[in-house]
Amino acid sequence: MGKLLGIRIADSHSPTHSSTNLSTCSSNQNKRKRSWSRAVFSNLQRKGLERRFQLQKYITKPDRRQLAATLGLTDAQVKVWFQNRRMKWRHSREGQNGENAAADSTQEELHIDVDTVTDDAD
Repeated sequence: MGKLLGIRIADSHSPTHSSTNLSTCSSNQNKRKRSWSRAVFSNLQRKGLERRFQLQKYITKPDRRQLAATLGLTDAQVKVWFQNRRMKWRHSREGQNGENAAADSTQEELHIDVDTVTDDAD
């Protein structure tokens, strides 16, 4: 382009601008693209997975392949779903155990031995 009030304005044909674009493009091509995306399951798929999880926490490879084919998922999706679901199940069990332990300790503190209590009204 030309000069405007003594300031040079770069355009897309400028050598510095195009070399910058080439280096930016080549560096983007060198970066590996993410080869996966987060799976979003339909309600039917989620219900099918949950139903099977209630029956068995660990699914065998043949059962996993059959379930994947039935639900229209990949074997890997079912495998990862079961891994994640087991972790959620474990954490919920640990949380319940912690709540039960806290409730037990509270009950111990409030425990009154009926045999030692006397009725002063007599």
